[in-house]
Amino acid sequence: MMLKKDKYAVILFGLILLLFLLVPAITLKSQNKVDSLTDELKSKVIGRLKNFSFGLYVDAYVNMVLNSKNDTSNIVPFSGNCPVQNQIRLNVAAVEVAYNAEKVRGKIAIQYGDAPNLLAAPNAQFIKNLRQANFGFRISPKIWVDMGYMLNPVGYESSWPVINQLSTVTVGGYFEPSNILGTKVSVLISEKFNMSFIIGNPYSLAYSKNTNLAGMVVFNFKPLSNFTITYNNFFGNQAAVNEEPTNVLSYNNIILDYSPVKQLQFVGQLDFAAETNARLGADSNMMATMFSGFFQGRYIFYDHFSVTGRFEFFNDPDGFLSGPYYYDGQERGLMTYGITLGFEYKPVKIGYVRAEYRYLNSSHGNYVFHNLNSDNLQAIIFTTGVRF
Repeated sequence: MMLKKDKYAVILFGLILLLFLLVPAITLKSQNKVDSLTDELKSKVIGRLKNFSFGLYVDAYVNMVLNSKNDTSNIVPFSGNCPVQNQIRLNVAAVEVAYNAEKVRGKIAIQYGDAPNLLAAPNAQFIKNLRQANFGFRISPKIWVDMGYMLNPVGYESSWPVINQLSTVTVGGYFEPSNILGTKVSVLISEKFNMSFIIGNPYSLAYSKNTNLAGMVVFNFKPLSNFTITYNNFFGNQAAVNEEPTNVLSYNNIILDYSPVKQLQFVGQLDFAAETNARLGADSNMMATMFSGFFQGRYIFYDHFSVTGRFEFFNDPDGFLSGPYYYDGQERGLMTYGITLGFEYKPVKIGYVRAEYRYLNSSHGNYVFHNLNSDNLQAIIFTTGVRF
């Protein structure tokens, strides 16, 4: 009887031992399967995220306007950015998300600060915090179609100081057409030449929102590796909703960008615009015209330092962009010229510190600055920012 119990005990012990040997193997196999699924999931997620890029941009400034004791306004006239005087302010705080794949792309940028407040009429304030939101598809190796709320390519300057060599924007840049909601077709003709066609609803600083369609053509030609020619044309009815007569605008913009050596860059821009039924005074049904432009040079030294100088002018004799002013007792549009000299220090590639001196003059004794008490404006502007 004892031998029988010993036999059963040996069998039971063997079964327990076998179970202890099998459990780790089963667990290990199960764990390997879980790890495999997790790795596969991670791989898919990472594979999708590799086409995304995320950015953050912050810029602060102080615009120290000289001889402004009689100025009761805090806003500097004709400012594309850095608009509030004699205060430490936030120019832009923005978040960017972009997606770029072989056949699909898109970008959204949300912005806050003083500069975005300049970009929208009071009845369209939702636009001010949306810099761009668009997506596109590649329909052939050399053709893209993009749709949504897009940056207007007119002009070399941007309301974001980080994109400019000088933080402040010219008076002409202030009056340039802004973003457009529509569709863009981009065509790469060759390595030296590409063009784009845009049609949509314009949102413009000068004209506010309307329901009319506008068209644009953009040509970029690079005859040399260090020389680029850009031509932009904006065309459309800028009249407000249900307003008569129509105001058909043609805005032409040419930009020359030349770098004879790596450390030296020259940029020249010339704008010409014409609009129907827009002249001041008794001849309001006549065509109005405007000319503006700038020339600037930039020199980079010791890798982290650069100095930039700019001359600008703006002449809107018929006042269709700037509105009426009085020169020597006669009504006409705004006319200004000015110079800006700036110094930049880049401690890192993603950051900058800038100091600028700016002088603007409204000739013929027209008092448009310092709350309409002076014909010139002088300011020292400090900006600092990072974008990554």
